[in-house]
Amino acid sequence: MNRKFRKIKQSVCCYLLGFNFNFLFVIFYLLFFMPPSAAYSPGHDSFSFLKIPDSARISARNGGVVTWEGRDCWKINPAALAFEPESDLSFSHNGWYMHTHMETVSYNVRRFALNWQSYGFPDTARDAAGGILGDFENKYRALGFSYGFRLKRYTGIGISYKKLDQKIYRENYSHASFDLGFITMPGVTSSFGIVLSNAGTRKKFETEKESLPRQIQAGTLKKMGRFFLSCEIKYNPDERPSYLFGLEFRQRENLTLRLGSAYQDVFDLSFGIGWQDKHYFVDFAFLPHGTLDYAYITTAGIRF
Repeated sequence: MNRKFRKIKQSVCCYLLGFNFNFLFVIFYLLFFMPPSAAYSPGHDSFSFLKIPDSARISARNGGVVTWEGRDCWKINPAALAFEPESDLSFSHNGWYMHTHMETVSYNVRRFALNWQSYGFPDTARDAAGGILGDFENKYRALGFSYGFRLKRYTGIGISYKKLDQKIYRENYSHASFDLGFITMPGVTSSFGIVLSNAGTRKKFETEKESLPRQIQAGTLKKMGRFFLSCEIKYNPDERPSYLFGLEFRQRENLTLRLGSAYQDVFDLSFGIGWQDKHYFVDFAFLPHGTLDYAYITTAGIRF
């Protein structure tokens, strides 16, 4: 009986090892052999704010596609809900240059999550001759519902539905999008994940049809003691691929330090810190952007 059990265990280990190498081969192929596309045009996609992480934790470490534990992990990949991450109610504020801002309210319990985002920035309306008609604020809102399903003990999928609203000057538009994610854990210290974000039909704005900012993210994560190390790639059909690296260090039970880097056309760094106790948490992320000044993201919440 013991000999038979050992053979089964060896077969399972060989299968997982082969899966690891196959998945890593796909990731490295995407990283080094995917043909680059044209640089992203801000006017090509509508609701482009959906690409901006609304969590200080995720922003500081540049990615959450493969994270199956901890708060906010489901915001990037809804498959994380399949593993029932800790429940919390959180509030986030993102601030950028030129008075651009985004506020978020999130709640998750067991395998269900709810997320509300409000994004806005000031603008000036002009007539056909270039004359100023007045100042106004562009407003975008998204209400999302997410759920995770466990396929096996260490494999899960998740789906998110987002109801989108946009107000530009005096015109209102509405739309919808979906996210679909997958996470598997070959071992207790590693995981692989992939997610398709913002899938949906093209939307007509006045005389032009615009696409949602669809993107695919894939990556791998490794836990080494108190260190969490992640490597990911993000691909949008209208952008060059982005390469993401994240590091999280749990210095103490209540204190976490975070570092991230991202490369697309330029190399960006991000920094963050988090504090938590049994019932509350606060996260802060700082993202310098060179001549474009900097951005900061603050998240605070209650743990259940």
